[in-house]
Amino acid sequence: MRAGRAAGWAGAFLLAALAAVAVVGPWLLGTDGRERVARPYEPPSAERWLGADDLGRDLFDQLVIGARGSLGIALLVALAATAAAALVGGVAGLAPPWAAATLMRIVDLVLALPFLPLLILAAAFLGPGLGVRAAVVAALVWAGPARLVRAGVLAAWSRGHLQAARAMGASAGYLLLRHASPVVAPLLVPVFVRTAMTAIVLDASLAFLGLGDPTIPSWGTMIHWASVRGAMLSDAWLWWALPPGTAIVVTVTALALVGVATEDRLNPTLRKDR
Repeated sequence: MRAGRAAGWAGAFLLAALAAVAVVGPWLLGTDGRERVARPYEPPSAERWLGADDLGRDLFDQLVIGARGSLGIALLVALAATAAAALVGGVAGLAPPWAAATLMRIVDLVLALPFLPLLILAAAFLGPGLGVRAAVVAALVWAGPARLVRAGVLAAWSRGHLQAARAMGASAGYLLLRHASPVVAPLLVPVFVRTAMTAIVLDASLAFLGLGDPTIPSWGTMIHWASVRGAMLSDAWLWWALPPGTAIVVTVTALALVGVATEDRLNPTLRKDR
């Protein structure tokens, strides 16, 4: 229990540090990462901690500025997907059987779609904008959490005191806000965290395939340019592709630690088992 709590605090500290870098870092640097400030493929030095790319642009500046794009899309996707999952799952748990069945068939259809090919096609046709990528990813990751939310609503709805209140004439809206929401709301925290993890990996994958916005530095676009500009064929990958890849791994790990610790704290069944 203490180890899980310590891991959760470690993950929260890492996320706070990454968020501070994303918010304050570009302002402190005073650059957009696209100026030529060194010779091409310059190795790391005391002046340039991560060296320069093939155009002589500072890679440390791009890494710091890229944190804003990568974390920003994770936040947008997590908010949109969690809201959609809460809405669809909540309605499916409270609606009449025919409406609930219709909604769940839509959820099953989204889950059955070929995820990666559809994601690539949508990103290729709709464009590389940040909002477009966030909408595409969110539209494909909300279905699984929606089933989880519906299961939580049904479990809360079957409790004895809610059944008694319904028999006494209490409205569904009152029961949902007053009694069911404290049971269902904790489910949304792990959903938010897991969706943010998925969004970071998927956005980096799209950027690596060349479907990201080439004008805005992000961790995925850094890896993409390192791949297409030949950095993998020399030692330049050590300071060009490895740092953004490490940043993605650290961010996903921090989110995983926070998610596990939060779910362990909010879910009494898991806490009892541990």
